[in-house]
Amino acid sequence: MNLISDIRLKWYDESCLGVEGNRELVRILLDSLGVTRDVALDVFEVLLMAKSDGISMTGREIKNKVIELRKKRKVKKPRNGLTDRNIQLWLRFFREIDLIERVGSRHLFSGNKKPSKVWVERTKPNIIDKSAENIHKILLELEKRYEI
Repeated sequence: MNLISDIRLKWYDESCLGVEGNRELVRILLDSLGVTRDVALDVFEVLLMAKSDGISMTGREIKNKVIELRKKRKVKKPRNGLTDRNIQLWLRFFREIDLIERVGSRHLFSGNKKPSKVWVERTKPNIIDKSAENIHKILLELEKRYEI
């Protein structure tokens, strides 16, 4: 699997669970994966809301919902960064790390499961654990080359 971008893990302690506001917790989650773009944050938040409502959404529906949310938050330029291509790129990123899937033109959490379940069953073993295994192999090779 070739990711379209790097994942740079950042560690937060459990005190982050007490932050005020759902959006801030979404920001911490994505920041933990090295994702800091507001568009990605908005897209993921809309996917969470869709899951809560028991629906899947098309890219266009996601874009419209992001605009609606931004207007409610009184963002000065609610369409800023919301090109169709940008939405597609973030949806692709979330698909490539196995958090979401596309069924037809609709997007939902993989297997229509809760995000935490998807993380444990798919993202962690397929992305995080494989990356950690590769780091271990690199360390073993370095030990061999440096005769450690």
